[in-house]
Amino acid sequence: MNSGKTSFQLRLLLIILILWTWAPPTAPAAEQDDVVYQALVQRVKDGDLTVDFRALRLACMKASHCEPRGSLADLVAMDVTDLHKVAEVSERLIEEGFVNLEAHATAAGAYARLNEPQKAQIHFAITLALMRSIMSRSDGKTEETAYEVIGDREEYAVLSALGLPYAPPEARVTHMSDGPHRYEKWDVRNPKTGQTVVVFFNIDAFLPNKSYPRDK
Repeated sequence: MNSGKTSFQLRLLLIILILWTWAPPTAPAAEQDDVVYQALVQRVKDGDLTVDFRALRLACMKASHCEPRGSLADLVAMDVTDLHKVAEVSERLIEEGFVNLEAHATAAGAYARLNEPQKAQIHFAITLALMRSIMSRSDGKTEETAYEVIGDREEYAVLSALGLPYAPPEARVTHMSDGPHRYEKWDVRNPKTGQTVVVFFNIDAFLPNKSYPRDK
């Protein structure tokens, strides 16, 4: 047998096997998370409100550049009488973390008072979509039906939507765990009835690199 021909055939077979099993390298997980988040954000910016806003919120927690809440200084800056300043700060917070529910709500209010109804309507619609992504799936009455949140500001927003306070002494928080899941159990005094209401939040999405200390 011709040894040169045999060697060539073996090399050809090896090349075929390599090409058959080779797959193009995938981007690192962190880059993939950023791509998913940015793609969802862009869809909303383009006017697509059919986006899964729960998926968008969770994508934010995995993305390397998404801050779903502002600092206390930012939140104070949004509470000034200069509506242009309020809108400016709100827009900056939204760019830093598009799922910042509080920033969208504040922007909606500021633009409405600045007589810019189109901008107000956009931010109001996004605020509602973000709230629905939390509250339409659960009722918060048990651990199994706990509201799934990605930050403490979302907890405050949900409690406010329910007409409940979130500050002590009317509200008390207990941290709980059940297997791999983590919860916060809120015992809140209903200002209308005087009765204590229990509300559960699933806080699994509070990743270690984005764990938020509660506001003082």
